[in-house]
Amino acid sequence: MDIPLSDFLDQWGEVLKSQVITTMHPVYQPKTEDLWDAQARAQLGQLKRTPFEAQIRCGILPIARTLYKEDRKGAFLVGEMGAGKTIMSLAVAALDPKPAKRILIQCPGHLVRKWIREAEATLPGCTCINLNGRDMTLLLDHKHNPAQPRGTEIWVLGKERAKLHYQRKPGLIIRQGASCCPDCGAQVFLNANDPAPVCEHCQARMWSADGGRNRRYAKAEFIKRYLPKGFFDLVILDEVHELKGGGTAQGQAMSCLIARSRKVLALSGTLMGGYSKDLFFLLWRMFPRQMVQAGFEYGRTLGFAERYGVVERTYKADDLGPDWNQASIGRKTGKARIKEAPGISPLLLPDLLLERSAFVRLNDVSQALPDYEEIIVTTPMDDALQTHYFDLANTLVAATRKALACGDMRLLGKMLQSLLAYPDGCRFGERVYLERGGVEELIASAPALEINLLAKEKRLLEILATERKQGRKVAVFLEHTGTRDLVPTLVDKLHHHGFAPLVLRGQAVKPEQREEWLKENLSIGQYDCLLCNPNLVKTGLDLLDFPTIIFFQCGYSVFTLRQASRRSWRIGQNLPVRVFYLAYAETMQDKALSLMAQKMETSLAVEGELSGQGLAALSESENSMLYELAKALTGQQPVEDVTTAWSRYRQRELASVLDLDETENITTTEETRVTTTTTISSPDGQTALVRHELVVRGRVYLRGNTAVAYVDGNRFRLQAGVIYWQDRRIGSYDRQGHGEINHKPIRLYKPPHLGHFVLAEVRRAA
Repeated sequence: MDIPLSDFLDQWGEVLKSQVITTMHPVYQPKTEDLWDAQARAQLGQLKRTPFEAQIRCGILPIARTLYKEDRKGAFLVGEMGAGKTIMSLAVAALDPKPAKRILIQCPGHLVRKWIREAEATLPGCTCINLNGRDMTLLLDHKHNPAQPRGTEIWVLGKERAKLHYQRKPGLIIRQGASCCPDCGAQVFLNANDPAPVCEHCQARMWSADGGRNRRYAKAEFIKRYLPKGFFDLVILDEVHELKGGGTAQGQAMSCLIARSRKVLALSGTLMGGYSKDLFFLLWRMFPRQMVQAGFEYGRTLGFAERYGVVERTYKADDLGPDWNQASIGRKTGKARIKEAPGISPLLLPDLLLERSAFVRLNDVSQALPDYEEIIVTTPMDDALQTHYFDLANTLVAATRKALACGDMRLLGKMLQSLLAYPDGCRFGERVYLERGGVEELIASAPALEINLLAKEKRLLEILATERKQGRKVAVFLEHTGTRDLVPTLVDKLHHHGFAPLVLRGQAVKPEQREEWLKENLSIGQYDCLLCNPNLVKTGLDLLDFPTIIFFQCGYSVFTLRQASRRSWRIGQNLPVRVFYLAYAETMQDKALSLMAQKMETSLAVEGELSGQGLAALSESENSMLYELAKALTGQQPVEDVTTAWSRYRQRELASVLDLDETENITTTEETRVTTTTTISSPDGQTALVRHELVVRGRVYLRGNTAVAYVDGNRFRLQAGVIYWQDRRIGSYDRQGHGEINHKPIRLYKPPHLGHFVLAEVRRAA
C-alpha cells in the first residue's frame, strides 16, 4: 500500500532511536589539516571569488602544500572537464608566500583572454599582461634591465606564440664538393628532415636565420636565453598533455619556461593519450632528478614503456631457429621488431604520479549538478540507401580483405571513412580510389541519391522541435565539415523546417575569438541551435546555453566524444543535460557507437575513480579504435547491439559512482559512520547480536510527495517505495527506510544531530 513520503520519513528516526548507536572513527583523510592549512584557508578567503570547499580540499591545498610547504619543484593538477582547474590554479598561485610574485600562464591561444579575465575576477590587485602578441618590447626591457615584480603579476602566453621561431637556412661550407661544418671543418652528412642540424663532431650548429623569410623569435627560447633563473615564481601549463612530444617545438618551449621558473603547475583534463611515452617527456621536464634516480635515460622511451607501458615484440618465422620452443640459457631466439603498443601499467600511478598529482572530479566539486542523460537513437535507413550501402560495404570488405592478405593496409582507412560517411552524404555519392603503380584505381562506388529528407535528418528535426517547445537550445555536432561538408545541406533543411541555426566554422572564427563570437550571436536571440565540428569546442568553450547536445555524427574518437559531450554539463548549469547520439542501424555508425561504449566501460575498470568517470585516456587510442572497427566489419571481432552495449556502460558508470567501498568524498562535518546493534531471536529462544555499520553516502531532500537523494553528484528520485536513476528503476525501500540499490543494502534515516535525512550504505560490521 502506498503511503505519503512524509509519513514513513518520520518513522526512520524513531526506528533508529530504538537501536544502540556508537560512533566509529572518522573517515580516513590523506592529510590532516594543520596550522599551515588554516593560514592558507584564511588567505583564500581574501580572494574575490571563493573556491568551492571540494576544490580547496581536493585540489588547492594538496598542490599548494606540495609546492610551498614541502618545497617541491612541480605538480600535476588533473581535473575533469568543468571541475574548475582555472580557479584552482589561480588560488594556488595566490598562496605563494612571496608578497610580490610573477606568474606565467601558458595556454592554448584561444584561451589567453579567458585566463586574463579569470585572473582579474579572482586575484585582488593583480596586474595582467597579455604576452601573446608579436611585440617583444616587454621582454627586451627585462633583458636589459631585469626588474622585480610589483604585487602579483600575471603574464599570459599562448603555446603557439611561445614556440614560433624564425625560419632557418643551412649554414654549411663546401670543400671539394663536400658539405663541411663551418666551425671544425669536418665533413658532415645531414638529415634532410632535421630543421636544426648540428655537427656530429663538435656539436656546433649548422644553420642560421633566414633573413629573406618571415622573421620571428620564439618567446620561450628568448625567456630562457636572456632572462635570469627564477624570473617567474610559478609557471602554469594549461592543457599540458598537448606538450608531450619529445622533439616538438611546443615541448621544447615547455622546457625553456620551466628553466626560468621556481615552481611548475601542470594542468590537464586527462593523464595521457594511451601510450606510456605520452608521460615520459612531461616527467623528464618537470622532474629530471627523479627520472635519473629511477634509472631512465632521456629519449629512451622504450625502457620506460617496458616498465610502465605495453611493448609489442614481433618475430618473423624465417628469423626463428629450430630450437625456438626449447628453453636454454644463452640461446638466440630470433630478431624481434619492438614497438610500443597502447596500454598503461597500473604501477605508473603509485610510482610516478600519486605523490605529484591531485585528481579532482566534477562530482567532487558540485554535489548538486543537474541530471545528465545519454540517449542512443538508432534509425533504419531508407530502402534505396540501404541497398546501395550494403553493396558498397560488401565490395569494400572484400577488397580490404584481399589487400590485407597482401600486407597492404592503405584501403583500411578509406573503407571505414566511406562507410561512416555515405549514409549521411548519399546525395553526393561515394567513390573509393587506391593508387597502384602510379595509377588511381576505382575500388568501389555508390551512386548519388535524390532523397528529400533522410531518416536521420527526420529524427534530428523531431528532437529539435521537442527541445524548442521546452525552451532549450541545442548544439548539433557533426564530423564532416571539410571534404565531405554536410553543413550547407543541413542548414538548408533546418531553415526549410523553421529552425534558425548558428554555424561555427574553424576557418571563419579564430580560436581566441570563439567565446566572444558565440556570446555576441546568442545575445541576439534569433538562433535555435548551434552547428559545428566537435573538435572546435571540446576544450575551452563552455556551452551552458545549450543544455541539449546532439551528435549527428560521432566519428570514432572516444576522446573527442567525451570532451565535447561534457561542454554543457559543468558548474553553472541549472538545467538537466541531455546528450543524443544518432546513428543508422546495422551500419558502421552503429558499430562505432557500440565499440565506443565498450571502450568506455573498459576505461572505468582501468581508471576507476582516480581521475573521473567516463573516458580514461589511459586506454584511448584512435589507432586501436580503427583496427577494432576494421575487425568488426570483416567479422573477426563480434560487436554486440549498440543499445545493449551503451546500457551496460551506463550501468557500469553508475556502479562506479555508487562504489560503496569508497568513502573519501563523505562530508566530514556530519556523522558519517555509525554502528547499529540488532538483537535476533530464533524460534528455539536463543538470541544473537548482529552489528552493522551505516556509512552515509548522501543527503535526502523532500520534494512534495517524493524525495531526492544526491550521491557524488548523481540524482536519485524516491517515490512510492521505488528508487529511480535517470527514470530507470534501480532499487527500492520500505516504510522503515530499509532498501537496496543495485542489490546493495541501504538505509534512509535521520541522524539525531542533523535536521535532514540521509542515504547510507549498510555494511556488516566485523
